Amino acid sequence: MKKITLQKGNKYSICSCGISQSLPFCDNAHREYNKKNETNYKSIKITAEETVKVNINSSTWNIK
Repeated sequence: MKKITLQKGNKYSICSCGISQSLPFCDNAHREYNKKNETNYKSIKITAEETVKVNINSSTWNIK
């Protein structure tokens, strides 16, 4: 689990595939992975309506 701060008005792309080098944020690594493995991973888009701290996690992430 990662604790992150989302800043009001900013747009974020959150990783859903687990291979991003900048977890929990997406670095578009899923694009090449999707081509090679015939998968359909996409990032999750978030726009913060206010500045807030959130805990975020995914079963595909291998965060220590």
